[in-house]
Amino acid sequence: MRPKPPYLLAMDEARCYHNYLHFLHKRSPIKTYMQFNSENGSSPASHDFELGISGFRFSDLFDAIKLAELTEIFYSDVAASEPVVGAALKKYIDTRGDGFEKRAASKILTDAAPFLSAFIARLFHIEPQRNELEKELLIQTPIWRFKFFVQRRAIKQYKADQLAALNENELWMGLTELRNNGFDATLVRDEELSIAELTAELLDAEEALTKDAGINASKTVAKVNRAFEKLKDKTFGRLFSQYVLEEDGTGDVLTVKAALHLVEAWSAAAFFSKSRRWYSFRTPHALDYQNLVHLIHPDQKLHNIMRGADSELRRRDGFKLTDDRGTMRDALFEVDYCLICHERDKDSCSTGLREPRVGSTPSVYALESSSSRPR
Repeated sequence: MRPKPPYLLAMDEARCYHNYLHFLHKRSPIKTYMQFNSENGSSPASHDFELGISGFRFSDLFDAIKLAELTEIFYSDVAASEPVVGAALKKYIDTRGDGFEKRAASKILTDAAPFLSAFIARLFHIEPQRNELEKELLIQTPIWRFKFFVQRRAIKQYKADQLAALNENELWMGLTELRNNGFDATLVRDEELSIAELTAELLDAEEALTKDAGINASKTVAKVNRAFEKLKDKTFGRLFSQYVLEEDGTGDVLTVKAALHLVEAWSAAAFFSKSRRWYSFRTPHALDYQNLVHLIHPDQKLHNIMRGADSELRRRDGFKLTDDRGTMRDALFEVDYCLICHERDKDSCSTGLREPRVGSTPSVYALESSSSRPR
């Protein structure tokens, strides 16, 4: 069986992005021409406006020839902006995906997605709205970096007996003292995002000091030192002094590592105690596909009586949906998980559930991992 045409494959990849835009539309509607036509039952010809690409009108989107021309303009734009991504995408399209290992195909499509987003915004004259939306999304970025830090680094530093010795409340006190006195600019955020921003800044400083990444870490080091000078006799000062003795390194490197040690210790304690319902601490759980809806048996004598748990019961008001469709962070959590799945060839949303592979087919095409994206 031949693979799906490229545009259908791209549609598969865009589903979670589309769902997220639907959520944002409900939150802050953007009145586009397409929405106007849809709401008023108008035909494309009745509002045949000019698109943001010179020489094209709305009605051209219903013309296969003109749509193909528009597609070629998009491919050319990608190649001009990022030659590596453009060349990979062109090769993928020309071969209709034949011979591409799944993870390579996923990476090409996800790397091209930001360019498609910018192109569509330009097409429908909504670039200012897209830019505003992008700013809102980027504010949340430290959350997903902190999530990776917690689940790939912090919790792996402690064994069961070491976790038992951690005082979560004391660690939280020390961490909040560091935040409030050294990284107080993060206080405008909610708790999770403020700690995530603090951690991201410390990680940047660690990378700069240990890998010479071209990042100036002096401001971050100064923040930690300022907090320590002010809090020598407080919880943070005591914990920081302890971790300085436990960590390797000297000077600024030691300062940053000791501060990160505090973040690691608290993160591990909070993760395993489940004291915070943060997105950073969420992990996937096993599903019983034969029992996706959890049922209880309220009467032990009549086992055939089943119903949903009281905690899952939601009263319906007329014909309205019973849930609030989630927050921006809910949507971004799902997107973050989608990207993780793509990297591991686990994108079952578009491919369906499959039996485990005995072996893997080597990739016939490798795309550079550090491709630039439009901002």
